[in-house]
Amino acid sequence: MKFGIDIGHNCPPDTGATGLKQEDDLTKAVGTLLIQKLKAAGHTVIDCTPHSAGSVNDSLRQRTDKANNNNVNVFVSIHFNAATGKADGTEVIAISNTSQGIAQSVLKQIVKLGFRNRGVKSNSLFVLRNTQMPAILVECCFCDSQKDMDLLNVEKMAEAIKDGLIGEDSEDAPQPDKDYILEITKPTILKPSTEQASDLPKEKLFDIQPGNYPIAGFTFEEHHYCVTWTDKSIGDRNKHFVFAEHCKIIEKADIAVPTGAK
Repeated sequence: MKFGIDIGHNCPPDTGATGLKQEDDLTKAVGTLLIQKLKAAGHTVIDCTPHSAGSVNDSLRQRTDKANNNNVNVFVSIHFNAATGKADGTEVIAISNTSQGIAQSVLKQIVKLGFRNRGVKSNSLFVLRNTQMPAILVECCFCDSQKDMDLLNVEKMAEAIKDGLIGEDSEDAPQPDKDYILEITKPTILKPSTEQASDLPKEKLFDIQPGNYPIAGFTFEEHHYCVTWTDKSIGDRNKHFVFAEHCKIIEKADIAVPTGAK
C-alpha cells in the first residue's frame, strides 16, 4: 500500500502545542519512526510534511495536495493533544466509514500501551475533508499531561500506529470480555478476502442485508473489516471480510440483533 504520512505542524508559522514537551518534537519523533517502520514492512510512504509555508492554511493545503497528487491509499496525520484543563488519553479523528475503520484499528493498538481510550471522533478538519482517500488524524496523547508523558515511548507509539494501519499484529484479536456489533448499512457481501467479489468463487460469497449482527472482534485490512463471526449458520468460515463503506463497527449494547444473511 501507499501511505501518506503527515508529521503534524513542524512548518512555521504552523507550529504545534506547548506542553511538558513540544508537540512539534513529539510528532517529528513518532512520524519519522512510523515512516521507517512502514517502509521496512514493504509499503510505499510519501512524507506529506511541508518544509516551508506562507501561512497555516498554506501549510495544511500543501499536505493534502501532496497526498492527492501522489494518489496515496491512506493519509495519516500525526498530532499530540493539549488542553486548558486536565485531560489525558488517545483519540483518533476520521470522517468516512472507511476512515473510521482505520481509526478504530489504530486506536485499539495505541490503547494497548496503557493510554486512556477517548474514542474515534468525527470532525471535519482541513486535512480530512480535503484529502481524496481515507484519512485519519491521530492525537497520540496529551503533551501537557504528566500521566501521558510518563507513559509515552515514541518507539512503541510508532509501532502501535503501524500495526493498526497494516494489520500485522497477529494477536489483534477480540478481547474475550468484549462484544461488538457489525452494523450493515446497505445490502452487501461477506467475502473470504479483500479481493473484488467478481474475482472470487461465487460459492464463497454470502449476501447480507442491513441490520445488526454480533461479532466477537475485528481488524481492518485494505478498506475492509475482517470480522470474527459468531453466528455459525451464516457462511462456512469463522471470519468474513466486508467492505467498510457498507458497515460500521459498534460496541454491543442493549439492541435487538436481527438476522438477515443468506
